[in-house]
Amino acid sequence: MRLTFILLLIAVSSVFGQTQKSRAALEAEKKENLERIEQVKKILGQTQKEKRSSLSQAQALQRQIENQEKKISLAQQDFDLIQREMAENLATQDTLRVELATLQKEYTEIIVREGKNSRKLTKLGFLFSSTSVTELFMRYKYLKQYAENRKGKFEKMKNLTEALKKRQAELAQGKVRQANVIKQVSEDKKGLDDMKGKQDQIVKELTSKEGQLKTELKKQQDALRQLNSVISVAIARERAARKAEEEAKAREAARKKAEERARLEAERKEAARLKAEAEKSSGKTVTEAPAPKPEPAPRKEEVREPAAPTRTEVATVATGKFSAARNKLSWPANGFISSKFGVRDHAVLKGIKVDNHGVDIRTAPGAEVRSVFEGVVLDISAIPGLNYVVAVQHGDYYTVYANLATVAVRVNQKVTGREIIGTVAEKDGVPEINFQVWHNFTKLNPELWLGSK
Repeated sequence: MRLTFILLLIAVSSVFGQTQKSRAALEAEKKENLERIEQVKKILGQTQKEKRSSLSQAQALQRQIENQEKKISLAQQDFDLIQREMAENLATQDTLRVELATLQKEYTEIIVREGKNSRKLTKLGFLFSSTSVTELFMRYKYLKQYAENRKGKFEKMKNLTEALKKRQAELAQGKVRQANVIKQVSEDKKGLDDMKGKQDQIVKELTSKEGQLKTELKKQQDALRQLNSVISVAIARERAARKAEEEAKAREAARKKAEERARLEAERKEAARLKAEAEKSSGKTVTEAPAPKPEPAPRKEEVREPAAPTRTEVATVATGKFSAARNKLSWPANGFISSKFGVRDHAVLKGIKVDNHGVDIRTAPGAEVRSVFEGVVLDISAIPGLNYVVAVQHGDYYTVYANLATVAVRVNQKVTGREIIGTVAEKDGVPEINFQVWHNFTKLNPELWLGSK
């Protein structure tokens, strides 16, 4: 009985722990997805100035469709979780009822047995029929422990049953919640169908402008290639400067070492000359050191400041800091990702792939663009199709901010995390930046580096 009770407590605790963990994770994910939906709605409301269909509209609708599909999926998970929670609690209650019934039966048997025995021997009689003080003490301890154990187990069962009844009372509203979920999913699916219909209409209109879209795509690809070249050259230039600085430092160290060797050699020769003069003046070979002459005044050592860290030393520290910030970087601008990293199908043109070296972030008109991490401005360039581009160095890592209307920093300027580096420019009639993360010459997926908002 005791082992069964302990196992039951463990099982109930495990069930509650897993359920609560699943519920907390689900609610957090639902909240995050709703925030993304509202973010897209807000940005679209601020940027939909033109009635004409555009590729940016199609991309934004695609993001919102994905968010809506995620919302429906999470609602279904919520529905399933409610069912599982109720089933788990019902099963646990059934088990407790059986255990409680068993306990009550045992108590009934005890009462009946004690009623029969009371005619023969009372508890006091049981105690004082002991043959020694030790036996009397042991019998008293047995009766006390027996009573406390029974009472304790009964109280635990009672308390646990009450807790589960309370929990079950809360989950009794599960059916109402499930009905609300079903209603919400139905509305969300209708909204999703409307979005898909609107997207199909935009795609249909844009397909008729295939030639224009291909021309625009070529311009964008040319701009991205130029961006890639500019950043690669800037990185190569910085690495060359870093190497030159290290080589210069090595040459300086070698020069100082050679000077030190020459000084020691000169001192050795001077000591030998002084010894020879002493031998000549005495007419014999000097076996002992000559009387010491007054030593020249010690050279005044030049007080030097500690050597400034080299580019390589600074880069090593910065690289470690940035690497540790994976999944924690602040966003360069408030908004949503309208185009993801990597090679993907074109939003309209069939059979056409586009390669995004970063992510496109749709934001509000005139929005501030900020550095995602502390660093040094490596390069500022103007590229047709991408307006101003700023690259910030973080050791062997680099962040790139393209399509800026204005720039608020200068080359070699140190910037802190969240420092304003410029404002967003418009692309295809909407405010949008292209944000990239490089490790040396390798482009990384920025989504894996950006933290939650």
